[in-house]
Amino acid sequence: MAIWLPVLWMATGICLFAGIHFIHVGSQRRTDRVYLAFGWFCLLVAAYNALSTQLQMLDDVTSLVPVERAHVAVACLVFPAAVWFFGLYTGLRQWRRWLAVAAVLFAALLVLDLASTPSLLLSDLTLLPPLTLPWGERITQFSGAPARFAWLYYLATFLVYVWAVWRCWVLWRHGTRERALPLAIYILIQLAAQANAEYVTVAGTRSIDWDAVPFLALVLLVSRSLTREMQLQSDALATGIEDLRTESARLIQAQQRLRHLAYHDALTDLPNRRALWEAITETIESSRPSGVHGALIVIDLDHFKIINDALGHSIGDQLLCEIAHRLRLAYPGARCASRLGGDEFALLLERLGADAAETQRAAGRIAGELTQQLAEPFHLGEHELTTGISAGIALVQGDTESAETLLRQADLALHRAKASGRSATAMYSAVLQDDAKRRLALEKGLRLAIERDELRLFFQPQIDRHGGLVGAEALLRWKHAEFGFVEPGDFIPLAEETGLIHPLGRFVLQRACAALRTWPSSLYPPPRLAINISPWQLALPDFVTMVTDTLRASGVAPGLITLEITESAFLHDVADAAAKIRQLDAFGIRVAIDDFGTGYASIATLKALPVRELKIDQVFIRDMTTSPGDRFVEAVITLARGLDLYIVAEGVETEAQRAALAAMGCNAFQGYLISRPLDQATLHDWAQRNAARIARLTTDAADRSGDAGLAAP
Repeated sequence: MAIWLPVLWMATGICLFAGIHFIHVGSQRRTDRVYLAFGWFCLLVAAYNALSTQLQMLDDVTSLVPVERAHVAVACLVFPAAVWFFGLYTGLRQWRRWLAVAAVLFAALLVLDLASTPSLLLSDLTLLPPLTLPWGERITQFSGAPARFAWLYYLATFLVYVWAVWRCWVLWRHGTRERALPLAIYILIQLAAQANAEYVTVAGTRSIDWDAVPFLALVLLVSRSLTREMQLQSDALATGIEDLRTESARLIQAQQRLRHLAYHDALTDLPNRRALWEAITETIESSRPSGVHGALIVIDLDHFKIINDALGHSIGDQLLCEIAHRLRLAYPGARCASRLGGDEFALLLERLGADAAETQRAAGRIAGELTQQLAEPFHLGEHELTTGISAGIALVQGDTESAETLLRQADLALHRAKASGRSATAMYSAVLQDDAKRRLALEKGLRLAIERDELRLFFQPQIDRHGGLVGAEALLRWKHAEFGFVEPGDFIPLAEETGLIHPLGRFVLQRACAALRTWPSSLYPPPRLAINISPWQLALPDFVTMVTDTLRASGVAPGLITLEITESAFLHDVADAAAKIRQLDAFGIRVAIDDFGTGYASIATLKALPVRELKIDQVFIRDMTTSPGDRFVEAVITLARGLDLYIVAEGVETEAQRAALAAMGCNAFQGYLISRPLDQATLHDWAQRNAARIARLTTDAADRSGDAGLAAP
């Protein structure tokens, strides 16, 4: 029964399979050469085992000689391969140097082997009787005298074994016991095989050749070790890939979150201005070839700051979120519903019409529905809030240049809507762009108007019921180098918005004081000059100081100045305005309520403040009925007389109006019936003619009433 030889062939096959496997693995893992080195080592061990098995099967000397020579030759290749593998396996940095030494040494032995007969180890070869194993298997054995250079081979192999022991000890010392253990077991088996060979030699007994056993053990143990390492590396790689996949998903989520934050408003989660900008750009590009128009609607909450100031920013933020929610639901088909910032929102619409007229109608209808929905009450906790909505519309057409252009156009339309009284909607037109350019030019020119001496002060006389000059309203006029005379209604609001109202106010007060100082002595006493004061001026902390210092510097009596304050001055801070009016009154300056009936003043305010004069707005004078008397104007005059206020009616243009007002008890009159606004020199002439006319009328008709038949000079 054959057992031993089949086992050797099986061992050869195992080594052959391991060699092919690890060479394949090494070719895939080029950065880790240990697998490739072990693969070649296994292939050479397989060849060595195959030749060892063959030697135990042959039964004639002639056949044994070449096999023995080949057997030693392969052994001369196995040991350099072992040095190559052991150097890489044990982490030797200078493994190339050791491999070179081993290669040179065993190459020399290989040459000697090929040149020797029968081999490097034996000088002759004698066939011994077959060895019969206990189970009856017969194997061939031979012997011979040691060859001349055999000792070199044994010395070289012994050095390799010593070197392997050193490398095993280094691995063990460094704690790499997973790799050191297979080498230790191989060395023990190799020592056992060597001890067995020595015992057989000394005892003169016969035994089977164990040379293949240590190599087979090394192949099996290292194969297991490397396979386990590959499995661990594979598991680590799988874990790394999974971690990388997880991290990649997390990174993608983070990028999506960052993009969302970059393109959405943090409070309302609506797309922000940047997202709207890109959406507008895409809409413009798509509308050019199709010819289908869209629109951009920009909306703004009227007086939103009042809600913030009165109820706090948390309620204001809740209101903005509710506005955003309604905006999403108002027109689901919108290309983009966006919050531009603050209390300003936008709605971008596509494919509204094939021409501008159709698009305007559709956009106007949608804007109306939108403002109506947003104007419905909001229930925020215990608060029920209603806010006005102003909207500006700009059309997306084939000639729209860019997103910047469209946003600018929509903003201009929104500004027009707010300027027209708020809670309104305006459509962009080229006129708005021209107005914006003119406004910019006016703002630039207004900053230089005082330096260029382009501002002029005109005066509109005020007369009493007898026709005597009692005062005049100082009116500022601006002669622009390009636009000519600019109406106050155009540049005063601009001055208030830009803060230029403060230097303009000082200029008017200084010029008015100068006009009083140069009033002709023949016309004494001079009239009181009424100067309009903007609410923005009154809100300045040092306003009272500025006025009093100017009067002291000019030497003008405070009683000759009347400051006209509109009712809107009491809208923001009634207490502050009241305190300043009391200070002015204490200084001797008269304060008048201008344009009474058009603003926010209440009867309680009039009663509580030291106001000396009340001016009835020209709106009521123009529309009053003269026969019978206008009940509203009469009620205002009665109220003012009850509060002991001096009453001035402005906008008086007919004698019937003057007579009716005089009959109601009005104290003074101002309007085109008396005179148009005059420059300073012309006012002096008018005052002289008016004084002469009154003197003549008094002389000619002493029994006539001073206010009958009065005509404008």
